[in-house]
Amino acid sequence: MRRSSSRNLKKILARVPVKDLTRFVSAKVGGRCSKTRGLSDSTGPHAPTRIVSFRKWNTRPCLLSYSSSGKPEVIVEEISLNIGDEHDLLNANPIGQCHGLFCLDLDEDDAFGVWNPSLRELRRIEIEGLNDYGEMGFGYDHSSQDYKIVFVLETQGSDSKALVLSLKSGVSRMIDFPRLENVVMSHMREPGTLVGENIYWQVYGDGGKATETFLRFDLVSDTFSYCKGPSNCGEDVLPHITAGLRGGGLCTVQVSPCGDIIVWSAQHEKDKIGGGGIKSWSKICSLSRAVLERAVSRGIDYICLRSAVAYAGLLLLLVSIEGKEAKLLAYNFEDKSLTCVETNLPIDSCGDLQTYVETLVPIPNASC
Repeated sequence: MRRSSSRNLKKILARVPVKDLTRFVSAKVGGRCSKTRGLSDSTGPHAPTRIVSFRKWNTRPCLLSYSSSGKPEVIVEEISLNIGDEHDLLNANPIGQCHGLFCLDLDEDDAFGVWNPSLRELRRIEIEGLNDYGEMGFGYDHSSQDYKIVFVLETQGSDSKALVLSLKSGVSRMIDFPRLENVVMSHMREPGTLVGENIYWQVYGDGGKATETFLRFDLVSDTFSYCKGPSNCGEDVLPHITAGLRGGGLCTVQVSPCGDIIVWSAQHEKDKIGGGGIKSWSKICSLSRAVLERAVSRGIDYICLRSAVAYAGLLLLLVSIEGKEAKLLAYNFEDKSLTCVETNLPIDSCGDLQTYVETLVPIPNASC
């Protein structure tokens, strides 16, 4: 009964205007501050973490609710949206996620958005004249208390260029940084991975092949630098980049040429996660094809990794078998077990998996 009441309360609060909701959250009842169970006005440790999948084929994003009580299972449900947001989110692609806010490419010329799925609030942002960009990212600069959107531009010459947009002021600035020697970057329009106050991108060379290099952007200093990737970069199979495993640092997950799933974890230079680039890499997991076959109870000739994300101490892997059937696998680092997760609905249309912390923080105003 209590759990049901909590869910109903969340649904009611999701429809309350942000200003009224903020006043409600901070109201004192009986001399004590009363906060909504399960929602938070900050990204505190008690705020629940959710999983969202950005799907293809003209469909809306969906929530994946993971349950580990008994046999692991996931409940798939479409995200409830405010009227008018359905069209904007149909073909949206994530640029990045920070503090429970998603930055999205809305698949329209010059149209982007910042989305709070907990409040079902979407704010469109128009950025005029932004052409031929590749890597993109989103994060928060604590020194200026400002969210930033970053676009690495496709340019010619000895220097690369990036456009950095401030959500607080709506002002953008152009930043130059050196090009890599002997590497012709193939801009893949890949979203960056946020670790601390740094955004990381895999560098792809001419022809779309992954190199052994990462591009890093420091959100506080607005500077770019290059970092070395794990030794298996450069193979034909493109890696998936995630964070949050084994201390929260940067990780790569990919399928090897022989069909194994390999996970590498970065050791960062400073105590602050992601604060000083990458010092070294270590292999923290290797799942053989035989282990994968036992998990899905069938033989595998070909497996494709669609997405990988860290959640509650697990590594969740969305895979496609033989290019047809989609499966969700959960790897537990403590007992080193791999489980095929049951789902209430087919997940063939599920794409990029992202985790976020539920928050009541309103979307910052932008005057762009």
